[in-house]
Amino acid sequence: MTTPEPQADRPKITRPARKRDPAPPAVATLRLTLRLDVAGRPTLGPGKVRLLELIGETGSISAAGRAMGMSYRRAWTLVDSLNASFAAPLIAARPGGAGGGGATLLPLGAEVVRLYRALEQGAASAGAAELERLQAVLAVPHR
Repeated sequence: MTTPEPQADRPKITRPARKRDPAPPAVATLRLTLRLDVAGRPTLGPGKVRLLELIGETGSISAAGRAMGMSYRRAWTLVDSLNASFAAPLIAARPGGAGGGGATLLPLGAEVVRLYRALEQGAASAGAAELERLQAVLAVPHR
């Protein structure tokens, strides 16, 4: 009687991965966003407005940037460009160090956020029928 060969000597047979049904397409959510350009340069949009809101909430450029997944340097560059784009600064920053630092959303910054959100809401309301029709003709399924 012969003994079977040990398993280690046999080549391992691997099966190809089973083909799975592709994931169903994601639901498309249509959202109107506004970007304001001054002299052809992007000046204010949803990202910068959200950064302003987060600075107002956290009191920190660094924390606001982290919350948005950006570096402090990127957040600071955006704050600097926002401050330079308006007649007066929107954010006041205090240098860090032993006494801490921080940033404050100034009254003009709060007003810019309020005006932008009102404009955004007004545009969405005014274009609601068109947005609904565009939503209906998207290739990706929608709600």
